[in-house]
Amino acid sequence: MRSFRRLAIALGLATAAVSAHASFRRPADAVHYRRAALLVMAHHTADLGAMLRGVRPFDAARARLDARVIETMSSLPWPAFGPGTDVAHTEARRSVWTEHARFLQDARRLQEATPRLVAAAQGGSIDQLRAAFGQTVHTCKACHDSFRH
Repeated sequence: MRSFRRLAIALGLATAAVSAHASFRRPADAVHYRRAALLVMAHHTADLGAMLRGVRPFDAARARLDARVIETMSSLPWPAFGPGTDVAHTEARRSVWTEHARFLQDARRLQEATPRLVAAAQGGSIDQLRAAFGQTVHTCKACHDSFRH
């Protein structure tokens, strides 16, 4: 029940955020939005990773929740990297804006990887989940290596 509540809250926030992304009043609002979306995604990625590494006991329901939240969040931050949002208090490198097409290609790769993560979490095989998680994290790392300080 607690997991369902966490998912409902995350999805509610994500839904509200999707409709709000086009209406950033200030560049700082876009920065705040994308940082929040990436923070939520990072939290659930770390939680799932801890279970898969054995740091935390594996909980299949929690793993499914984490995977679904990661998938939902994977589409949210990218519109907030628009022109004029390369302001202070960001961990994004200048290359996000100078190589924006490549940046968005990396974002699409993440969005393509996360449904496989969800499917693996629902499938019940921890080995398949580890493999899908590894691919998802590799996609995140590749973008971080190119576009994050």
